[in-house]
Amino acid sequence: MPQGYYTIEQWKRPAWVAVTVLPFGLSQTGAEEALRRMGKPGFYRLVQMQRVVWCELDDSGLRLRKSHASSPENLQSMQEMFDRTAGRYPADEVRAARRETKRSGKPRRGK
Repeated sequence: MPQGYYTIEQWKRPAWVAVTVLPFGLSQTGAEEALRRMGKPGFYRLVQMQRVVWCELDDSGLRLRKSHASSPENLQSMQEMFDRTAGRYPADEVRAARRETKRSGKPRRGK
């Protein structure tokens, strides 16, 4: 079953507009129920966000680094990291953050 967090967007010519972001772990059925509870007519799409892929060229070709975006804030922090490093994956920084997370016992939300 697909799992992630959903953004409900509404078509408002000429573009899709985000209406709400639902919590991580909701199923598609749960997202549809949230849309039903909103009770507003219109044309909507459910955008599931979970998987991100950082593609980077290295000596052996294109390297894909895959991870999960557990929230819009987490996705934004990854976007900022990508921009800050000009697309060069900061492996040492990521390893250090993982070590710190394991040491502190805190979940890795947002970074």
